[in-house]
Amino acid sequence: MVIEEEENLKNYYDLIQQYKSLKKDVRDIVFSPKHCLPYLQAGRLVCIQCTESDDKSPSFLIEDLVSWGVIVNFDRVKGVSDDDASRKPENANYTVDVLTRCVVTKDGVAKKKIKVVPLKEPGEPLIVSIPIDQINILSSARLYMSKDLLPLEVRENTLKQVSEFLSRKPSGLPLDPEGDMNIQSSSYKKTVRRIEALEHLFEKHEIAKSPLIKEKLKVLHSKQELTARIKLIRKSMRSSTALAFKDELKARKRVLRRLGYITSDDVVELKGKVACEISSADELTLTELMFNGVLKDIKVEEMVSLLSCFVWQEKLQDAAKPREELDFLFTQLQDTARRVAKLQFECKVQIDVENFVSSFRPDIMEAVYAWAKGSKFYEIMEITKVFEGSLIRAIRRLEEVLQQLIEAAKSIGEIELEAKFEEAVSKIKRDIVFAASLYL
Repeated sequence: MVIEEEENLKNYYDLIQQYKSLKKDVRDIVFSPKHCLPYLQAGRLVCIQCTESDDKSPSFLIEDLVSWGVIVNFDRVKGVSDDDASRKPENANYTVDVLTRCVVTKDGVAKKKIKVVPLKEPGEPLIVSIPIDQINILSSARLYMSKDLLPLEVRENTLKQVSEFLSRKPSGLPLDPEGDMNIQSSSYKKTVRRIEALEHLFEKHEIAKSPLIKEKLKVLHSKQELTARIKLIRKSMRSSTALAFKDELKARKRVLRRLGYITSDDVVELKGKVACEISSADELTLTELMFNGVLKDIKVEEMVSLLSCFVWQEKLQDAAKPREELDFLFTQLQDTARRVAKLQFECKVQIDVENFVSSFRPDIMEAVYAWAKGSKFYEIMEITKVFEGSLIRAIRRLEEVLQQLIEAAKSIGEIELEAKFEEAVSKIKRDIVFAASLYL
């Protein structure tokens, strides 16, 4: 697939994905129950996301398609577990009843399907129940509403008031998260600054003015989806034999679906995109560690030490046990590997669970930790009993894994993790280990 200006287009596409991801992060903070519950009063104007169309192709608009409406009520979602009843209000889940413009359709079984549409489009005024995370903006304005919203005329008149208000105040007079809602979290402020920086990049990006930009983005998206799917299938086929190819492929697809790497329609999810970038280590176990937050929550030196277990294959006799904090990380790795292996076994993939878990070895964790901390090569050779050449090969392979993780983090817009992996590379890529020749 040949695409005109593909590099610039890919850069713009990545910016859109990062922008949407950051906007979602902001919404998650602003519209968390502890911040927004006091403002969900009846009569308050609210901007909500429209229902996605039946067309499966993604939207490449920078902003989501939205509609406006009026809050009628909100309710706590009741769960069946005992834990749900004891939850604090700010930790519970809520739905909001909103009067807005909708289109009602029926399928073959006469089942109604309600779709939220922009206020100016044809439709009927209905009260729909939506999750809080579908809200985009809470307005500072409130309307006086009739207590009886059953008559169609009353609902239509209420939405006319909303339209008249928006014609005078197109912004909708949104509540200021910091000034009005008193949101002072550092993560919110940091994310807003990153959004502002991206908006500045959008304004300057030359590809944005290119003709047929949406069509080009759709072609690029199709190419990336196809490439990612091919990579996953190739990985799934890695250990398949010719005779058991069909059953093995089905089993591996079951694994990918149950772990959330692909959907039931074989569309590659975020985790799948990360796994596609990893080829020098066990991609499933490493991706699970990444998405479980293990790599994000530890120091760079500890992360490098943990990743050494993915590249070290030799078995040492009487290898020293790593220090307590490194041993705890290794235990987390073993637990993750065991869970992945058991799931593969349940999906009929030919695998020995314990052999798979024992393939991750902690023998050089201490040596790699010391190397990342800046120790000399002769100093780390005193820590471990391995041959110099074996240790050098392992650290070089480790750098290769980190480079793949940088690309993986970049592909899903994880800027912090990307920076962390880059810092790890800078800490280990030095001195004799990466010299062109040992005689220099």
